[in-house]
Amino acid sequence: MSSTLPPLRLILLLALIFALSPLAIDMYLPTIPAIAAELGVPAQDIAVTVSLYMLGLSFGQFFGGPISDYVGRRPTLFFGLALFAVASLVIASTESLSVFWAARFFQALGGGFASVVVPAIIRDHTEGQDTAKLFSQIMLITIIAPALAPSIGTLLYSLSGWKLVFLVLAAYALTVCFLASIIIKKRGSDPRPPLVDSLLTRYKFVLTNRTAMAYLVAQSLGFSVMITFVANAALVYIDLYGQSETVFSMLFAGNIVTLAIANRINNRLLNTVPAEQILPRAMLLLFVFCTGLLLVTAFSPPLWVVVPLVMLAVGALGGVMGNSQACALQFFPQHSGIASALMGSAQYLIGGLISGLSTQFHSDYMWPMTLTMFLASALGLYFVPKWDKKSLAVSA
Repeated sequence: MSSTLPPLRLILLLALIFALSPLAIDMYLPTIPAIAAELGVPAQDIAVTVSLYMLGLSFGQFFGGPISDYVGRRPTLFFGLALFAVASLVIASTESLSVFWAARFFQALGGGFASVVVPAIIRDHTEGQDTAKLFSQIMLITIIAPALAPSIGTLLYSLSGWKLVFLVLAAYALTVCFLASIIIKKRGSDPRPPLVDSLLTRYKFVLTNRTAMAYLVAQSLGFSVMITFVANAALVYIDLYGQSETVFSMLFAGNIVTLAIANRINNRLLNTVPAEQILPRAMLLLFVFCTGLLLVTAFSPPLWVVVPLVMLAVGALGGVMGNSQACALQFFPQHSGIASALMGSAQYLIGGLISGLSTQFHSDYMWPMTLTMFLASALGLYFVPKWDKKSLAVSA
C-alpha cells in the first residue's frame, strides 16, 4: 500500500464517482412538479423518490462493498455505473409511475455499487493521516455537486423538459465509466486476492469492533443533521419565511460555501493533528450550533439569525464526515469493502429515516427541523469516540 496520496487524476475520478448520487438526488428537484403533471400523479408521488433513492443507495452500498472485496473494485464499479445509466434511460422514457419508482430504485442501487468502491479504493491506496486527507480533498470537490445541481436541472428543463435531466445523468455515468476504465488499473486498484472467510464471518469481524462501530454511528448521526436540514429547508425558508426560489437557492448555496471552508480548514489541520482528535471537537461544535438553533426557535427568530446558525452547523460537518470514515476504515485493511459498505448503507438508511421522520410532524414553526437536528447531534456527540492516544492504540 502506498503511504502517499495517489495521483491527482485518480483523486478527481473518485470525486466524480462520489458526485454521482448528489447529482441524481438534487438535479431533478426543480422538475418534480413537471414530472408529476406529465405522469398525471400528485407531486408527493414523485417527491417520495428522494427517500426511495436513499433506500436504494443503502442497499447498493450494503451489498456492493463485500462484492467488491471478492470480485474486485473495477468490476463492481463498472456494474454500478452501467446499472445507473440504464435505469436513468428507463426513467427518461417511461410514462408509468410504477416504472418510474422501480427505475429510480435501481438507479440508486447502481449509484450505491459505484460509490461504495471509492472509500475502499482510498483505503487500498493510503493509510492513517493520508486516508483522512484524501477523504477531505474528495469531499471538497464533491461539495460543488449539490450546490450546482438544482441550477443545472433547471437549465436542462428549460432547454428540453425534465427527461433531459435523466439523459444527462446517463451520459455522465457512462463518461465516468469510460474514464475509470483508463485511470483505474487492475493491478494498482483492485484489492488483495479474494478472502476465504464467509461473508457472515467478515461482517461479524467488522461489526464486533466497538470503536469502529462508534465511528459509524457518529458519522450516520452527523449526516442525519445535514439531511434533516435539506429535507426541511424549503419548508422553512420558502413557506415559513416567505423567500423566493431564487433567494432559497442562494441561502442553500451559502451552506455549501461554509462546508467547503470548513473542509479546507480540516485538511490543513490534518497535517499536524490526528483525525481522531479533530473529530470529537467537530462533533462538539455541531452540537453547540444545533443547540443554539433549537434555543432560538422558541423566540420565532428572524431569518438573519437562523441562516448563520444553520450555516455553522452544516460547516461543522466538514470536520466530521471524512474524518469519521477514515477513523473507522483504519481498523480494516483486509475488509475495507465490507467496512465501506456498512458505513455507507448505515449513513443513508439512518439519515433517511431520521430526516423522513422530521417531515411527518407538521408545524408552522421550525420545531420539527431544529429538534431533530439537536437530538441527532447530541447522540452523535455521545457515540463519537473521545480522543485518547493510549486507548486508540490498544483498539488498533
